[in-house]
Amino acid sequence: MSDYTDPVLLEALTECKPLLAEGISEYQLIKQLQAPPWLLFTGIELSEPLAMFQCHFALFNALYRLSEEWRQAGVGELDIHTLAIRLKPVTQSKAALTGHDGLKAYYLNWDNFTDTNSNDVNALLDDFWQRMAGQTLPASDVTAARSTLELESDLPLEPALVKKQYRKLLQQHHPDKGGSTAKAQAISQAYRVLCKVMD
Repeated sequence: MSDYTDPVLLEALTECKPLLAEGISEYQLIKQLQAPPWLLFTGIELSEPLAMFQCHFALFNALYRLSEEWRQAGVGELDIHTLAIRLKPVTQSKAALTGHDGLKAYYLNWDNFTDTNSNDVNALLDDFWQRMAGQTLPASDVTAARSTLELESDLPLEPALVKKQYRKLLQQHHPDKGGSTAKAQAISQAYRVLCKVMD
């Protein structure tokens, strides 16, 4: 099993300990790491699936390594999820007692980083959305998606029209054209939601 954990990333995360103690989302943490003095993950197009996966993997690999180091030193351990990463007191969890944590094992195996290509990431995303398609969407999600894509609530959802509006807005808000990554991702998510409704 090969491995490479960026020592600068580990140092930056150690400096971010107060933020981790408060709790922070993965997105907010990446933004923090992109800012001075660290300037990590700069120039990465997070709307590109493979780049997003690699950034996510590198961060989670470092977080799991740091969590283990801090747990052994009695500092605490990290509760690691995309929506909330939080430093907590050391506990004797079932996973710690049995020695097996599937996600931890995945992210600590650097081969999963080097062996994953664009097709693999797209397959993971397709699988996720197919599983999501089996769930009924709340009306509020559809309303929010319409709003994000600037589609009137009384306008019929025609695939060609929705796709055209999606492409138009993505072109306007693409980070390469001075737009926001968060806005571009919200537009893509809204399009996925409406595609599920139209299926």
